[in-house]
Amino acid sequence: MKITEVQAIPIAVPMKTPLKMAVATVTERTCIVVRIRTDEGLEGFGEGVIAPYFTGETLASAVYLVDALLAPLIVGADPADLHVLEQHMDRAVMGNSATRSAIDIALYDLLGKAHGVPLYQLLGGKVRDRVPTIWHVSGGDPDIDAADATKAVAAGFSFIKVKVAIRSVERDIERVLAVREATGPDVVLLLDANQGWPAAEAIRFAHGVEAARPALLEQPVHRDDIPGMAHVRRSTSVVIAGDEGLFNARELATYLHTDAAGAVIAKLVKAGGISGLRRLAAVAAAAGIGIHFAGMAGETSVAAAAAVQLACTLPELRFGSGISPHYLTDDVVTEPLTPVGGAFTVPEGPGIGVELDEEALERLRVRDL
Repeated sequence: MKITEVQAIPIAVPMKTPLKMAVATVTERTCIVVRIRTDEGLEGFGEGVIAPYFTGETLASAVYLVDALLAPLIVGADPADLHVLEQHMDRAVMGNSATRSAIDIALYDLLGKAHGVPLYQLLGGKVRDRVPTIWHVSGGDPDIDAADATKAVAAGFSFIKVKVAIRSVERDIERVLAVREATGPDVVLLLDANQGWPAAEAIRFAHGVEAARPALLEQPVHRDDIPGMAHVRRSTSVVIAGDEGLFNARELATYLHTDAAGAVIAKLVKAGGISGLRRLAAVAAAAGIGIHFAGMAGETSVAAAAAVQLACTLPELRFGSGISPHYLTDDVVTEPLTPVGGAFTVPEGPGIGVELDEEALERLRVRDL
């Protein structure tokens, strides 16, 4: 089987509710959908959320990268040669992990379809039938956030993520304590600062929320401040997790060497796809630290399906997942993924287990770059 065509399709999908973070307020998700065709008539699909504040990519840069640089490298190749193709892309392009993730997912989707099996079977098989996911809380007010968390728990969510560093430290502490009081003691509470503080404020916040027993605090300081991450970690009992500053297995090795993280926020768009995330997960498992398999809070069901296929194979998933296509008002697949009781059922179709809705893809396509 040979690759005959690689197509990059930019899309934009509105969020149902704006997501407030320290670095941005997200009202829509922009994504690159990649379609790879072969000489045997098979098509594979992948997707990467394009967020300039996160990976530095734009829709225009992603389309250019695929059309001008990466497609010529892989057209004519066998999609089964995953590692060779990854090495070619490594040499040709630095960074651009979300775009590369879309290509990587499409290649894996092709392999599953070629063998007629769901992707998880090619990754060693399932260790769980359902993948738990989070509910985001980012209202900014203790009462509003507590009410939102209460509704999520009633719907079956056992993981709640509170976006912090969006108000004053004191107000954020109030919000977290209010959410914990509303959810009760058994819900896993994750906190995400999105690089929002200097180390001193992060420590003050962490001390203030210790009574709420959060499972972890994501990226409290700037992505480049590894010493600051280590300082915060040494100063609190709250587990500190690397996100914006920790993309892949190599960077995790640096964090481990400097004792800067006790958990990893793993994302396909950071690791460059399934291959990279599997390496990251292996290093984390060897080091004995936990993983939160996050999405991008509003990826479509293409990326979400790939994430669920991989997440169900990972023995270590103590912090659950952040896969969340249900935050979008629309989707690009014929049967969108929706969590039931706070978890996703693993798709059983071949490859990543979903198929593109061509009408929706055209409806959501961004034509002016």
